[in-house]
Amino acid sequence: MRPLVWTSWIASLVGAIPFLWLLSIELGTSRRASRKPEPGDIELETQTGKLVDLGAGVSMMGGLASSLWLPTTVIEPRLLVFIIGITLMTMALILSASARKHLGRFHRDDLTRHPDHELVDTGPYRLVRHPLYTATSCAFLGIGFCLGTWVSIGLAALPIGALIHRIGVEEQLLDRALGSRYRSYANRTARLIPRVW
Repeated sequence: MRPLVWTSWIASLVGAIPFLWLLSIELGTSRRASRKPEPGDIELETQTGKLVDLGAGVSMMGGLASSLWLPTTVIEPRLLVFIIGITLMTMALILSASARKHLGRFHRDDLTRHPDHELVDTGPYRLVRHPLYTATSCAFLGIGFCLGTWVSIGLAALPIGALIHRIGVEEQLLDRALGSRYRSYANRTARLIPRVW
């Protein structure tokens, strides 16, 4: 038996819409704009972004392969698994859009110090310090669920693990850049999941 995304044209269409939107966010104008440095910006770290991209690539390709060629790893009930995936991707889209809006021009692919760096604590940043990483984690889990195999869901751990590593690096840099303001903010907010971590 194959995952629902490959056996129902409706599921394929429904799954493709949020997937393509997420892909356009990651590879499209938002990502290109986040690469443009402003005068005075200082790139503090570039390697963790490459690690996340590597994890994402392996996760996507491996998940897709397992979904197509490992029918024994398909999760039942297929419809419920697919609905969970669509729900996670939709949550990711909404959270990502809100976080990018509130972060504004401070959004960068690489960890960057701006000359007028400010602490953003509005919108989803009121609850978690890294809502874009929460959204990205939901997106990879959602894609894993939509692809419908244990392997595709398990492979979502690769980019999520890379994001968790990046959070550690980023928080050290933010602590040095913003000092007590950031430490106070960190004490009242979670990293990725409100009231959990």
